[in-house]
Amino acid sequence: MTQPWTLEDFVKDALGRVPEIAAEELHHGTSRQEMVLLDVREAEETAGGALEGAVHLPRGLLELRVREHVARSDTPVVVYCGGGNRSALAADVLLKMGYTRVRSLAGGIERWRRLGLPITGGAGVRPPPGKKLGWEEVRREFAIVARCVPVLGEGERALVYMDHAASTHAPSSVLGAYTEFVAREYANIHRGTHHLSRKATERFEECYGIIARHVGAELQRGTICFTSNTTQAIDLCAHVLAERPGLVVTTEMEHHSNELPHRRRGPTLRARVTDEGELDLGHLEELLRGNRVKLVAVTAGSNVTGVMPDLRRVARLAHEHGALVLVDAAQALARMPIDVRDLDHPEHIDFLAGAGHKAYAPFGAGFLYGPRAMMSEVAPYIPGGGTASRVTANGAEYLPAPDRHHGGTPNIAGVVGMARALAFLQAIGMEEVREHEVRLMERMLRGLRELEGITLYGPPDAHKRLGVATFNVDGVSDLLAAAVLSEEGAIAVRNGRFCSHLYMDKLLAAGAKAAGGEVPTGAVRASVGLYNDESDVDRLLEYVRKVRDRQWRGRYQVKGDVVSAEFAGRCADKWMEATKD
Repeated sequence: MTQPWTLEDFVKDALGRVPEIAAEELHHGTSRQEMVLLDVREAEETAGGALEGAVHLPRGLLELRVREHVARSDTPVVVYCGGGNRSALAADVLLKMGYTRVRSLAGGIERWRRLGLPITGGAGVRPPPGKKLGWEEVRREFAIVARCVPVLGEGERALVYMDHAASTHAPSSVLGAYTEFVAREYANIHRGTHHLSRKATERFEECYGIIARHVGAELQRGTICFTSNTTQAIDLCAHVLAERPGLVVTTEMEHHSNELPHRRRGPTLRARVTDEGELDLGHLEELLRGNRVKLVAVTAGSNVTGVMPDLRRVARLAHEHGALVLVDAAQALARMPIDVRDLDHPEHIDFLAGAGHKAYAPFGAGFLYGPRAMMSEVAPYIPGGGTASRVTANGAEYLPAPDRHHGGTPNIAGVVGMARALAFLQAIGMEEVREHEVRLMERMLRGLRELEGITLYGPPDAHKRLGVATFNVDGVSDLLAAAVLSEEGAIAVRNGRFCSHLYMDKLLAAGAKAAGGEVPTGAVRASVGLYNDESDVDRLLEYVRKVRDRQWRGRYQVKGDVVSAEFAGRCADKWMEATKD
């Protein structure tokens, strides 16, 4: 039976005909002025810069527009892309069109960048050449900024969205790439030779490099497997290590997604957190010293307090005791720079899980990064279409990772959207993203601390946490507080226990003990994102103060975990208060 071609097959076939040029030769050559440099990346990819003098001509427009830029068929042409695959395919197309002096830049702009060769902004469309996105430009990318919602007694008001720790909205450029793929390039990958299938395959394969760049990974010894979300990515890691001897150590601050998948496959231990919500590294070391541990599973940043464990120290401790490390990067992926480091580095991260819907992409796509050899040795996560190279009546030969674990058709459009969202973040700069969140969190934490009657969980230093603040208002349930913020302040926050019950139990008990009151059943969580600004933080603080002072204007009925509200106005010079059934 004839096997379907993969993008790798297409690239190898093209490279058999297309000569390459090394970055060093191109940079030091004396005939640059005689040649045409073609950048065949998409507009979003050029945000980080281009080669000086390059003509930006996306691969999809190559056949249509190339003669406008290269009139003579004997003109020297060098084609480049991100990593060298698309440029090989594009150069092959030019050869078939009659161009005789075409070469592909080996390793693409990524190898050029690694060699420290000069980059300019010459091919950029968004942002402007040589310039990163500014914050006003970032805000304009998000339609949600102009969204108005009804509020009690006031008609409508602009929404302040502070539920980024649950899900983020996609910017217009990401939505554009997503809908463009669905509308014009929608086809299955790795299974066809027709134009749309080849195009979809190219788009999908590009995503590996974009995601690898975002987390500092290399894809020779490492690999990326696509999943539907972070939970599935963590479950895939648990599957890969299921037969490996030893215990799994999680921590008390983990989201259930980084606890339950390990639990169902074998015994687990749990590293403690302090009353302030920070990881007790001394206890982790005790567990590693006293047990045979195969994996330490830890969050890069808590979804409750934003606390960021010292991942470098965790990794070093784990590796010193023969254990691997899995990092749940669901919260951190869009909030801070991440570098998994080389697999030989003592502080490297072995596995890293993340998803697009917390990183400004549409729902439905996630990924697991891990060691390629290890992930190619275990049985497929879900055997099925796309995972086998050959199937007989009595057996099957499975492909290596990542295809080994991509059972069935993946969410191709979702993966494309996730990669475009990470490219958008890269265009801003993850250091800048982090600085923006710290600035907003300093304002928020300072304001909450200055309000009496507020219990704030986690460290007071904004530099020690992601853009997440969880708190309670004395004497007001978390459900009622969140409802007032929403129905009267048009502020979207989250309340409850945030799928981190063990952590919340400890935080709520410690907070109640310090305050000398009863232990609450939940808390309110406000989390900032790219398009929040100081005015959003100030409105949150304004309405938290109103909740504390019982100055809400509505009549609220709380039944279990559901709250209903109606406008009450004034009654006998006293604000109406909540009623409970």
